Amino acid sequence: MCELFSVNANKRVGISFTWKGFVRKGEYNPDGWGIGWYVTATNGKRAASLIKQPIPACRSRIAPSLPRLNVKSHILVSHVRYATSEINYVNTHPFVRRVYSVGQYDEWIFAHNGVLNGVEELPTRLQPLGTTDSEAAFCYIMENLEGTPTIRELFLKLLDLLDELSDYGTLNVLMSNGRYLFAYSHYPGKGMWLLKRHPPHRGRARLLDEDFEVNVGEMKAPDEYAYLAATRKLTDEKWKRMRPKTLHIFRDGALLLTIRDRIEPMLDEDSIEVLMAILNGESVEIDETVRRLVDIKLLKTTGNGVEINDHRRAIVRLIVEE
Repeated sequence: MCELFSVNANKRVGISFTWKGFVRKGEYNPDGWGIGWYVTATNGKRAASLIKQPIPACRSRIAPSLPRLNVKSHILVSHVRYATSEINYVNTHPFVRRVYSVGQYDEWIFAHNGVLNGVEELPTRLQPLGTTDSEAAFCYIMENLEGTPTIRELFLKLLDLLDELSDYGTLNVLMSNGRYLFAYSHYPGKGMWLLKRHPPHRGRARLLDEDFEVNVGEMKAPDEYAYLAATRKLTDEKWKRMRPKTLHIFRDGALLLTIRDRIEPMLDEDSIEVLMAILNGESVEIDETVRRLVDIKLLKTTGNGVEINDHRRAIVRLIVEE
């Protein structure tokens, strides 16, 4: 059974304590491991970096050494593999593709846990380098996101694509374009877990199945916000089950949005900046938000769904009323 682990933070964070627990999962997932992260250039663009090997993480010389190699990023996506196809480098997760959307080229990182039967038959001009169903699904997603003009359409299209792929089997997905981290789960009996590490950082945390613990307050900066997503709880902290068939969107250590009922989020880049400032690390669930905005008369319903009158004012009023 493959396993996934990711971090999204408001600062460049390293991998140390929780990574140690994830590497141990390689004992039961012996067919490869990999990690993807982003390096920020002087012009502000984030480029994807990738290390992966078709060997167990627990037997790798590189995997346990990553904390000492100063691997740091706002976004980290990692995977340990139990193979259902050939064991080699190109079949090892994560995968990376460069796609143009929302007015710029982004390098996307993708990792998947599950089985998607027949997904290789989906029409796409992008050709996988390997033979996994995971990479075939990734190519299908990337081709369909190509040229998406707005962030709102990107979020909705990504949800639609993941919902479509869920009809082919099981999938836990972690993916990122360097700005946002996306998580989605359709895997009855397994699913994914979320952990919020927000200030004040207090107490101790212990790795599950291992006699090792740390003082979280000493490990984290006072103003560090982070979310972790994984297919298994890695520590004895307060992990929460991720809601299935829901697109979770993280940015700068906040669970920015969750979208699940295809009610259209009336958000653009400017509105997201307003939302980030107001939320301060909390989250908004889009379908519930829309219902509440209708209730307070800042949205009106139409035959095709909802119309928004002034969504910036609506967002501000919604959060203030909390």
